[in-house]
Amino acid sequence: MNKKIRGVLVWLIATLFVVYSFCLNTAAAVFSAPIKASLHATDFTVALATGAFILGFACMQIPAGYLLDKFNARFVVSGGILLLALGNTIISFSDNLLIFSLSNFVQGLGASFAFIAAAVLISQWFRAKSFPVLFGLTQTISCISAGIIHYYFTLALEVYSWNDIYHVLAVFGFALFVLSILIVKTPATYKRGRPLSLAKSLAVVLKNKQLWLCTIAAAASFGVLLAYASFWYAPIQQFYQVANTQAVIVSGMIFFGIGIGTPLLGYLSNRAKSRVKIIHLSLVLGTMALLLGIYLPHYDIQTLAIIKVVSFLIGFLLSGSMLFYTIASELSKDNTRGVAISMVNTAVFLVNTLLLFLPYIFVTVFSTQFFTNLWILPICILFAVLLVSFVKDTYSK
Repeated sequence: MNKKIRGVLVWLIATLFVVYSFCLNTAAAVFSAPIKASLHATDFTVALATGAFILGFACMQIPAGYLLDKFNARFVVSGGILLLALGNTIISFSDNLLIFSLSNFVQGLGASFAFIAAAVLISQWFRAKSFPVLFGLTQTISCISAGIIHYYFTLALEVYSWNDIYHVLAVFGFALFVLSILIVKTPATYKRGRPLSLAKSLAVVLKNKQLWLCTIAAAASFGVLLAYASFWYAPIQQFYQVANTQAVIVSGMIFFGIGIGTPLLGYLSNRAKSRVKIIHLSLVLGTMALLLGIYLPHYDIQTLAIIKVVSFLIGFLLSGSMLFYTIASELSKDNTRGVAISMVNTAVFLVNTLLLFLPYIFVTVFSTQFFTNLWILPICILFAVLLVSFVKDTYSK
């Protein structure tokens, strides 16, 4: 098979892996009501059971990056997909909360490979200049696909049970596993370098001050964007008395902005021959848009045109923070790239999770009005802007 065609197919499978893992990560939230009813659970226990996915995801991030650095991508990526599909299959037959929780944990273990695998495979099969564009397109496809799939999940629940929908997803997972075994591999010409132990890989990565700057800045910017897009937009729209149907559209505009912004800003960073300049500009403008999204009154409650445009700009501009993954890739050698990218992704994931609760802590201690404490979100991004001043540009011809 032609190398270019093989590379494109490998990227497509890695992207489908990201879409599959993202859908399973959020599916439990879509199915929470019927799951609660069929498993005779409470809101609290269902939240704990769905949180098992997050626990598995967090535990496997660094090991997943290390395995991708050390072994042929065919076996590591296929193993991650198989683990995700097995967890998906078990959860589809769950008849009690314990099995549901354990299978959700297994799903999280498998899903932890997806995002890092896409980054590592792109770096192995394509030129460095292609990384921000293709990695951005992976994000675009996953955002758009997940939105469409979740819409059809909602419709399907009117006819089918949540178990039946999980059955269909499991079939897709095993089909993707077969495709991965047949197509995905590390290129024969790829020079991995001297293999390192996990401890030595971590030591190399943790000693790199520039990687630490990128990790913290990515967490303080992209982590904030994810927290806002997935959670905080909803209470803000409720405060301004926006109908739920319109609030869903507002959320969709944020993810639409992320989907358009990530590959386009990656392309612009190539044209500008600078990662840092594009990150700095996008984060400053994105902070302005975020402040508007949080505090700008909704003047036209009928069309909500202003807030929809602002929401798109929030996603579009702050998606420039995805370039921190590109810098992490360009800072790393071939035998530590997976660990480096997994370190960035772990920090983003942890800050995203923390920011779902941190403003509530301020509400409980200092105030009764939640939105006055959402200054935490733009402050975090401005902190990332400050750190960018110390990040060295990694763009190279």
